[in-house]
Amino acid sequence: MTRTLLVLSALTLASSALAAERTLNVPVTATAGQPVPVSMTLLRVRDTLGADFAVNWNSLRVLAGTREVPYQIDDLDGNGRISGPDELAFLASGPVTLKVSDTEAAAPTYPATMTVTKTGDNQTIAAGTLKVEVTPKGLTRILNAQGGVMADEIGNLRVEGFNNSTFWKDKALGAYLEGKTTLSGMDVKSVAVLKPGPVRTVVVSRLSSPDFVGLEQTLVSRVYAGGMVDVTSTVVSRGYADMMKLEHQATRLMSELDPDALHITPLFRRVGYAEFTKQTPDVYFGDKDRNALLKVGGKNYVSYKLSGNLRPAFWGAPYLFVSPEAWRTNYSTTAKMGVAELAYGTPALAKDWTTFVQGDQWQFESGEFRTGFFKWLPDELKKTEAGAALATQPDPWVSHLYPGDTFTWHYLYEPYAAADANAAVGYLEKRAADLASISLSKP
Repeated sequence: MTRTLLVLSALTLASSALAAERTLNVPVTATAGQPVPVSMTLLRVRDTLGADFAVNWNSLRVLAGTREVPYQIDDLDGNGRISGPDELAFLASGPVTLKVSDTEAAAPTYPATMTVTKTGDNQTIAAGTLKVEVTPKGLTRILNAQGGVMADEIGNLRVEGFNNSTFWKDKALGAYLEGKTTLSGMDVKSVAVLKPGPVRTVVVSRLSSPDFVGLEQTLVSRVYAGGMVDVTSTVVSRGYADMMKLEHQATRLMSELDPDALHITPLFRRVGYAEFTKQTPDVYFGDKDRNALLKVGGKNYVSYKLSGNLRPAFWGAPYLFVSPEAWRTNYSTTAKMGVAELAYGTPALAKDWTTFVQGDQWQFESGEFRTGFFKWLPDELKKTEAGAALATQPDPWVSHLYPGDTFTWHYLYEPYAAADANAAVGYLEKRAADLASISLSKP
């Protein structure tokens, strides 16, 4: 009996010696004074920990100092088990630590903070005082406490091109198909509203285009308390397509509640019409015909009333062929509220105009915040000295999509309060910096 106990004790000690813990740092800042939504795939966490570490996911704890931070893991790929594409999510008000072990542990439980109800064809997520509606195609709409629309059609994809093209065979493009979007021209493969957790409620929508065969959209909308909607839209080409427009968009940001709301953005680093006519962006937006500059903290921002009909360079859009920046917003001076579109960092600037036009650019047209490629080129650009390289491109200058080509957009749509336009700019500059601060590393 004594010998048996000694052997068991030795085995227990050996097992304890083999047990291991590892930690990772997430150095988030929260200078805007609001918790920062943090989300990352388990594959990213696992790769940072090291593939040699047999992590037990039940052991995961998120710690702010010694305080345990509620978190959740969302089954994004819908396979019913822990896997690489699944996402870890939590809210951080400063730096946090992820702590894991390779031994068995009971998973923590935290109460859900939201509810989901069926409302006609839509599903409604109660997110504090605000609500977020999910349409049958998985698009989201932010509503205020009275049911007024604060933002709509978040994640809508604009798809235009030559849908019957045989260019790959005989250089014939065929007829042009325009005006197709997720809302009006995509078929639903599946829409799933995942179980609400302590941090957020996730909507996963998978769609395909009947017009551009093989073009698929996966839309992941992460709804947080306060009506924040973090959206990743991923478009994959499974076949061949000739496209002129492929753009992520959202619409009606505050414009239904206040048609005189201000549209505000950082001063664009690149403005097509200004650059091609040898003007600087501040001269272009500050001229007497536009008068669309707002100076805050010594920096210029673009600012104009939605109802003011800012004079466009061409085609009726207040701006297009401009660089994507860290944020843009519609802000109501009467409601002292706004809704912003925020990136997780300032996108890199293309080195030349040919690369720029083929990649992401920002547009604001018909009340829609659009990001993506737009290949129709106005003659005003092609006739300038700077536009000479564009003038050598085919007309129309089609983007040929091949199997495996992938496009991804990731934005946070956030309602916020601010005393005035200057305060809105100050808040959004800090908020954008906080989002850009998110990283993951070993100690």
